[in-house]
Amino acid sequence: MKKRFNIGVVAILLLAGCAKEEQPAPVDLGYDYFPAKVGAWVVFQVDSLWRDDQAGILDSVSYLLREEVVEQYTDTEGRTAYRLLRSVHDNEGNWAPRDVWTFTVSNTSAEQTEENKRRLKLSFPVRETRSWDVNALNTDDELLVAHRNVGLPWSSGSRTYGETVTVRNTMPPNLVETRNYEERYAKGVGLVCKYWEEMTRNTTYPPNQPPLVREVGFRLNMLALDHGTE
Repeated sequence: MKKRFNIGVVAILLLAGCAKEEQPAPVDLGYDYFPAKVGAWVVFQVDSLWRDDQAGILDSVSYLLREEVVEQYTDTEGRTAYRLLRSVHDNEGNWAPRDVWTFTVSNTSAEQTEENKRRLKLSFPVRETRSWDVNALNTDDELLVAHRNVGLPWSSGSRTYGETVTVRNTMPPNLVETRNYEERYAKGVGLVCKYWEEMTRNTTYPPNQPPLVREVGFRLNMLALDHGTE
């Protein structure tokens, strides 16, 4: 009788162990691509250009930009939100505050307010080809994007990121308008690379002369140089 009892106990323990091993692994929804942690910072090299051929304007600027999560608070909708202090490296080697953006991260999206415009930066879960409109919460023209290259490593200079995702616009350019929008996010870091181009072309055909093309728009490049947590 005692032997039967021991066999039964062993069987129960084995079944319990098997049941424990068969528990599914937690599903990664991609929240780490847009971390919300006070004290986290990233330094970017920023290069921007803007032009207006009609007005004779062509200018560019390059600078270092530091973005740091400085505060957690509750916004007017009752959500947990964060303030993002953006500072520019001045000629004296100091970080001079330029502006403050805000962002929130929910179960379905990462939303960031940039120059008073709310934009949907990521859509959760982060999955290949998942698409949305970045400008769904503001009055700007529709900007359809989708996740690409989910989970792939990416390197830039001496920096290597183990898992990244690209957000890229889905509408191709045409003869009048060019729109190239691409952001790359790294797990545990956030945004590490951005390229944004908006250009409109106006073509006229003067008599007995080649076509005259005038462009109006801008280009923006951002590349992360360093990151950390205070």
